[in-house]
Amino acid sequence: MFEAVTKEIDLQLKSGVMYLGAVFLAAFLLTAPVHPERIPSAEGVFYYQPAASVFGTEALWINPAALGSFNASGLQLMTELRDDDFGRSWGLAINRERFGVAYRKIHSPVGDDYKEYVFGMGLSLGTTTHIGGSYRYYKDAPDQLHKKHFWNVGLMGGRGKLHWAATFENLNRTRAGDGDRSEIEQRYSLAYRPNGRTLTFSADMFLSTGTKLSNADFIYHVEWATAKGVYMTGSMDSDKNFQVGVRANLLQYFVGNQNNYDRDANHRYSTFYYGASSLPQPSIVNRRARRLSVGIGGSISENPPQPRFGRQPIGFATLLVDIYRAAEDPSIGAMALNLRGLSLGFGQAEELRQAILHFKRRGKDVTCHVSHPNNIGYYVASAADRIHIPPVSQLNLIGLRAELTFYAGTLDKLGIKADIVKIGDYKTAADQYTRTGSSDEHREQVDELLDDLYDQMTAAIAAGRQLPVDSVRKLIDAGPYTSQGALDAGLVDGLSYRDQLKDKVLPRMPEISFRRYLADTLLNDGWPPAPVLALVVADGDIGFGSSGMFPVEAPAAVTPSEMSRAFSRAVAETDTRAVILRINSPGGYALAGEEIHRVISKAREKKPLVVSMSNVAASGGYYLSTPAGAVFANPGTVTGSIGIYAGKPDLSGLYEKIGMSKELYTRGHFAGMYSWARPFSDEERRKYLSQMTAFYEHFLKLVADGRDLSMDSVDALSRGRVWTGRQAVANGLVDKLGGLYDALTSTAEELELDDYRVAIYPRKTPWLVLPGGSWWQSIASFIRSDDGGGALADNAASLLPDGLYTRMPYDISIE
Repeated sequence: MFEAVTKEIDLQLKSGVMYLGAVFLAAFLLTAPVHPERIPSAEGVFYYQPAASVFGTEALWINPAALGSFNASGLQLMTELRDDDFGRSWGLAINRERFGVAYRKIHSPVGDDYKEYVFGMGLSLGTTTHIGGSYRYYKDAPDQLHKKHFWNVGLMGGRGKLHWAATFENLNRTRAGDGDRSEIEQRYSLAYRPNGRTLTFSADMFLSTGTKLSNADFIYHVEWATAKGVYMTGSMDSDKNFQVGVRANLLQYFVGNQNNYDRDANHRYSTFYYGASSLPQPSIVNRRARRLSVGIGGSISENPPQPRFGRQPIGFATLLVDIYRAAEDPSIGAMALNLRGLSLGFGQAEELRQAILHFKRRGKDVTCHVSHPNNIGYYVASAADRIHIPPVSQLNLIGLRAELTFYAGTLDKLGIKADIVKIGDYKTAADQYTRTGSSDEHREQVDELLDDLYDQMTAAIAAGRQLPVDSVRKLIDAGPYTSQGALDAGLVDGLSYRDQLKDKVLPRMPEISFRRYLADTLLNDGWPPAPVLALVVADGDIGFGSSGMFPVEAPAAVTPSEMSRAFSRAVAETDTRAVILRINSPGGYALAGEEIHRVISKAREKKPLVVSMSNVAASGGYYLSTPAGAVFANPGTVTGSIGIYAGKPDLSGLYEKIGMSKELYTRGHFAGMYSWARPFSDEERRKYLSQMTAFYEHFLKLVADGRDLSMDSVDALSRGRVWTGRQAVANGLVDKLGGLYDALTSTAEELELDDYRVAIYPRKTPWLVLPGGSWWQSIASFIRSDDGGGALADNAASLLPDGLYTRMPYDISIE
């Protein structure tokens, strides 16, 4: 659904709607005939519905603007009972989301039957206002309706408990039988829900061009909706004619009846209707339990681009939230999980594993098939009730390793030196270019990280397979395993190919794919709208990189411009109750991080802000978390690394080797400071260090203020030191252990929200995402001209001549 993106745009839309209404009103007043003639639409086959609360296929006749909020396809058949004649008049309407067509055959007791054709569509103007139009044509109709056509428009809007609508029919003012222009038929409608969806009170006012307001007709309507999909309705008009009816939902189908009586309670006619929707509805029939089929392969972006054309990838946040939704869904009874060459960070893997355990705690069975089983895939699979791998495969459960590469020796042979200034003995991001091996501090924190992550991994596998931790460690030491060897060791429960599971392992029951389940939400008319928890995703290195040179190019980094747009849109949404900042970043360019920090701080002044850390939120990534009211991290999240480094390459040795000469002319004492033709002078180094020290102390103060710690305490935890999530909770850098779902539910509880929806920002909607995005972006980056303010691209060693960097020393990938 299209949503308003800023307050300014929302105000412009409201102004536009008001202007449109004023134009219509002026047109009515100026063009009203002195004695207008009415050409009413055919009556009888349909029942009354309020223009402000109509929802579904029937909106095609009542108010086409409502189609703008109906994100489903539907069909509805109506038949009439009048004077013991059943089915002589009938109608059929079909809509495909916002577009619809309809046909009616209308029986005339005094003349020939005639036909009506309707075409309509609706559009959204932001999140609260919709506009729609329709065209109605009567064929072979008697008298005034014979071969007449009508152009109609409708408006609908509102927020919270109150909705409004207006419809204007016969805008073309088709000519009547005497050749004069006919009236424009107007309807103004209000609907009110005092307590959620249960009760809806509505009132519609009808009048025509030139009709005095005192002569307007009114219809009053009430609807009572039960939780199990039964709707009781009643209405009364100005002449005290009344209508009563009932509708019952049967999963994706529905049946209903409306009975019309005059003021003396004499039956006039009845309408019976039957229909279906592409989405399920609250229903008196319970859906048969289904098995959710979830396939996950490779890595999963937190918030991948959603192209307007082509297949839209599923982001990690969507995957996680909907597995938890399935756990609470009574129509989902089991899960078949297929993992194919999984490549997740440890934080994401923990969250996925916790989601599977939550699913199991709801009494639902989980079977996991692992193709190409590796460490991280098996770690996730160990949460399932049973694990199957292919009969001919290899279980690469062999433990964790760290490989560090150092280029200083190679650069020396080329005559290149990395002239680096840093604060913090553990700020080792540039060591690979300044050293030939690890420093003691570097080696210490790598060992600590491996120990902690390995402890978490073995403990989880032991719990999942119901084995002692020591036994799991021995099994890992004995790996890798053939398929049969893994079965003999009790690491898996069976050997089968994926397509054999249904016949050999899984119980017989209906199955729904995860992608289809994403759209399998209850059909809801959306008002009052559910409160929104906005999820703003910061995924990648921090920098000033392009947010897309071409329509097919995905953003290259977490940039101030992208984050500014994301937070502006999230905060501008009136229904947003809080913002969850999801960080998966090792840091990057310090000044870009400072700009983003300012954006986040301003957003926190308007909405509550909570941080959820994914695989990594370190250095500049941790910097972004400091304005938050609460910070959540997974036990295996890598965070901390509070420190700073900067520098430049010194190419003087290379120039000498290749016989190249450089002459440097300057105006200004430090004008040559960033030249690559020579190293820093002692004075330049002191100057540079003073700038870095100021930024480092600023970083420390932000952390101290946000964490309620002393500057000395933060400094002791900083100096580039890296921590796991559970270590960070213990030392006060993080508030709580938990993943994205924990951050969402905790925020909802804090705000006392019984129901909410998650809106993900930034919305990345390129026209097309080409395969091989990395090479495309490389070409685009080559073509694009940057002025020295580019982002860190793929690794920690990109050195810009004027850059201060807050970045974690290394990237972590568990295979």
